[in-house]
Amino acid sequence: MGIIHRTLHQRSRRHRFSGENQRLLKRFLWVCLFIAILLLVSALLAWVFEHRGYEGSSIKSFWDGIWWSIVTIATVGYGDKYPITFPGRLVGITLIVVGYASLSFFTGLIASLFVEDKLKGAKGLKQIHAHDHVVICGWNNSGDFLLKALLEKNLQSVQICIIANETPEFFERLEARFPALSLSFVRGEGTQEEILLRASVPTAAKVIILADQQLDRSAADDRSIIIANAVHFMAKKDKITVQLLNTENRSMLQRLGISNILVWDDIGGYLLANSISDINCLSAYYQLVKDNESRLCSMKISDSFVGRSYGELFDHLYKEGGRLLLGLLCKEPELEMQAIFTADSSGIDQFIQYALSRSQKSFAEDKSNIRWNPPRDSAIQSNDHAIFLA
Repeated sequence: MGIIHRTLHQRSRRHRFSGENQRLLKRFLWVCLFIAILLLVSALLAWVFEHRGYEGSSIKSFWDGIWWSIVTIATVGYGDKYPITFPGRLVGITLIVVGYASLSFFTGLIASLFVEDKLKGAKGLKQIHAHDHVVICGWNNSGDFLLKALLEKNLQSVQICIIANETPEFFERLEARFPALSLSFVRGEGTQEEILLRASVPTAAKVIILADQQLDRSAADDRSIIIANAVHFMAKKDKITVQLLNTENRSMLQRLGISNILVWDDIGGYLLANSISDINCLSAYYQLVKDNESRLCSMKISDSFVGRSYGELFDHLYKEGGRLLLGLLCKEPELEMQAIFTADSSGIDQFIQYALSRSQKSFAEDKSNIRWNPPRDSAIQSNDHAIFLA
C-alpha cells in the first residue's frame, strides 16, 4: 500500500495528475496488484498440490503453475498443463471464477479510462501535450475565418489548440465544421496561468490572442492585454500576436516587447486610403492574402551574403527558388545582461543589472526597420532579413 501511495505521489508531481486521475490510477494499480497476487498464489497452490499428488501430473514445477494460471485466467485453455488432484482442481475453479470477474473489471476500467479521456477532451478539460502548435486565446468571427484560411492554404497539419470559456456543445460544433483540422480545446479563461499551462503555451509555436467582441471595446482590449502579459512570461515575444480594437492601446503591448499587433480599424484605414490613389490596390491586397500559391515570407539572410549587394541577393533568390525579393527587414539584436555584467559583480552592479532588466521589460521597443525595394547596390547587413514573395 505504501508503494502505491509513493508511486502515485511521484507520478502526480511529474505529470500534474488531478485528483480524479489519481483515483483512477490508484484503482488501476490495485486491480493489477490483485491479479498478480491471484496468479502467484494460484500457481503456488497448484504446484504444491499437484507435485505432492500423482507423478503423472503435468504441473511439475512452479513455472508450470505460472503458465497454467495465466492460460486459465485468460480463458485460453491450451490443455497442456492441468490439475488432476481434487485440491488442484478446486484451485482451478476458484481461479476461473475470481479471475474472470477480475479481468472483466480490469477491461471495463481500461475502457472507462479511454472514454473519460475522450469526454474530457470534448469538454476542454484535458491537458494538452503538444509541441510547435498554435494556441488561440478567445474566440470571435476572426477565429472562424482563420480556420477557413488554414483549410484553403492546405495547412491542415497545423495543430490548433483553442482556449475559450464556451460550452462543450460549442467545441463539438466547431469540430464538426472543420473535421479536416487537428483541433483541441481547453475550456477556461486565458487570463489564468493554469489554463495557459493546460494548453501547453510554453511549447507553442504561435499564440494568437483574439479580442472578445462580447465585451465593449475598452474592456475587450484590457482583457487581451492581461492575457498577453500572462503569456509573455511563458513564450517568446515574437511568437505572440494580439488583436486589438483600439489603436491607442498598442503602446501598452509594445512596453511588454510584443510587436505583432493587429488592429483592424488601423489596417482598414490605410487600405482605404491607398485605394483612393489606386483603385486596384485593394483587390490586389485582398488577392495576395487569399492566394494559396503566393504569400509574403521573411527569412534570415545567409552570412555569405553579408557585405554583398541587394541586387545579388535579388537575383539569387529568384534564380534558386522563384522568390521575388521585395525588401529588407533589419532586426537589431537584443543586448543581453550577461554580456555586460559578470557573475561576480559587486552589489552596485547587481542593482544596476536589476534596474536595467526591469526597465527593459517595461519599455521594450520594436527596433525592426523595413526597407522596401532599396537600390540594387545597397549593402546587406548582418542583421538583415529578406522579405520576399514565395
